[in-house]
Amino acid sequence: MTAALLALALAGQLSADQLHARVAQEHGQPVVVSFWATWCVPCRKELSVLATLARERSDVAWISVSIDDPSDRPAVEKLIDRLRPPFPVYLKATGPDQAFIDGIEPKWSGVVPMTLVFDANGRRVTMISGEQGRAEIERALRAAVAATGPKAPP
Repeated sequence: MTAALLALALAGQLSADQLHARVAQEHGQPVVVSFWATWCVPCRKELSVLATLARERSDVAWISVSIDDPSDRPAVEKLIDRLRPPFPVYLKATGPDQAFIDGIEPKWSGVVPMTLVFDANGRRVTMISGEQGRAEIERALRAAVAATGPKAPP
């Protein structure tokens, strides 16, 4: 992957507060946020599924956050280079892991993979922990669309 494309894929570090602001920026469309790590085999499988879905679903905003240690950035870059996801990949901001976890979702134990699905109004409608397949992610997206309700005429 060229340096420019890799720079686009690795969008920087993201704190819990910054993630919430990033989700709010996507108002008007469902948002899927995936938390994963390179050392987690189910995470790598799910990230591949999410990349495929994102290529098919341009009506959804996709955000990915690696919880890898900053020293593992080369492993993150290698995986992103191989998968080439069509969405931004962030690294968890440096700082205490538990503060990040609690800032994202107090009910989250920290297990990865973990995926949050938001409706078009920015309300979290689903939290999925553990490896999920395509069907589970699509089900969560249908719930997000249903939670938003029909769009009002212009």
